[in-house]
Amino acid sequence: MDDSHDPLQCIKQLRQTLAADKLSLGFLLGAGCPCAIRVPRSNGDGDAPLIPDLAGLTRIVVSEISRSTEYKAPFNTLMAVLNEDKYPDPNVEIILSRIRTLREAAGNAKVRNLSAKELDDLDREVCQVISKTVACDLPGDNTPYHSLARMAGRHPVPPFEIFTTNYDLLTEQAFESLRLPFFDGFIGSSRPYFDQRAIEDDPLPPRWSLLWKLHGSIHWRFNNASRAITRSREQSDGQELLIHPSHRKYDESRRMPYLVMVDRLKGFLRNQKQPVALFVIGHSFSDEHLNETIVESLKANASAACFALQYDNMAKYPMLAALAKAEANLTVLARDVAIIRRREAQWLARPSTDIAAFGGAFELIKTESDTADEPAAPQSPDEDTETPRPCRFHLGDFARFGAFLDDLAGYVTPSETGT
Repeated sequence: MDDSHDPLQCIKQLRQTLAADKLSLGFLLGAGCPCAIRVPRSNGDGDAPLIPDLAGLTRIVVSEISRSTEYKAPFNTLMAVLNEDKYPDPNVEIILSRIRTLREAAGNAKVRNLSAKELDDLDREVCQVISKTVACDLPGDNTPYHSLARMAGRHPVPPFEIFTTNYDLLTEQAFESLRLPFFDGFIGSSRPYFDQRAIEDDPLPPRWSLLWKLHGSIHWRFNNASRAITRSREQSDGQELLIHPSHRKYDESRRMPYLVMVDRLKGFLRNQKQPVALFVIGHSFSDEHLNETIVESLKANASAACFALQYDNMAKYPMLAALAKAEANLTVLARDVAIIRRREAQWLARPSTDIAAFGGAFELIKTESDTADEPAAPQSPDEDTETPRPCRFHLGDFARFGAFLDDLAGYVTPSETGT
């Protein structure tokens, strides 16, 4: 089995890392995380993700703005510009980034047949549609976000840091429902304001977790008059939503939160005072600037470890695979194969492995010798002539990862106790 990775060994390593009492833990949550939470469709036809993925969000934005009498014409012009610039099928992040690039070039005039006002209006409308789409509540109190928050509440090594590229408020909801304190860079009650000094200089009580929203949030607002950044859902507290899908150079006031949040990720991975491990889930690694931040930080700290838990097969993540083959402390665990210590190989379980030991993290792939209705069974330890069994990795599914965290802590959900 030299050309394979052992699922059971992988599970043991993950459990040891997550349970280590002298290890600082961080989690980077991407757009795939809210997709793991399924809710009934409004028409009663099955279920759907709580929040759509990037492709789904793009379809909603394009559909709503294309139907708008006020914004349809400039939006069509913008899409034609994107097509001319070799973006025939742009996602919403590309759309928003290009709007802002053009706006910066326009000044008080026109650029590419779009006026400064039209670009400002499109920016605001795209952000409003994004905000309306992702402004969802968690369905109940046993979601994977709650599992992660419970882990934060019991982890002995501060700080417990969560980074996310998502704009939603799901992580905040989970922590608040469990009454677990966290700090996100804002201070205050009536109109919480962004405080860089508090982030960089002020120590927090050990039981507080840290939440860093790398691309902004649907409740961050920028007041054009005061140049202040506040946390509020009220438009009167700031005309402009701070949603940053890319690292492009906005003016300094708007860009400051993004820079500070990325610096927190760098600081976490480069911390050499104690061992650190970052778990990445629901993230496709398509953001080259964020990739560079992670990889360069890992290079700067050989004792840091990063585990990328991927939902799909490795072929879907060519950029990530290339990074992992060049950086030994970046481990990629995909559905079909893994890259561990730069070595890519498929998942193969030993013939004697007990399926129960997988804890839901893996499943054996059926072979022709398995019946259609029976799960693949472990073979006897003395069956040395039997071949190893191929497996699928499932912890790239945030829902399964949440269950894995609860199992690690011995947490039993109310449904399991019958209450």
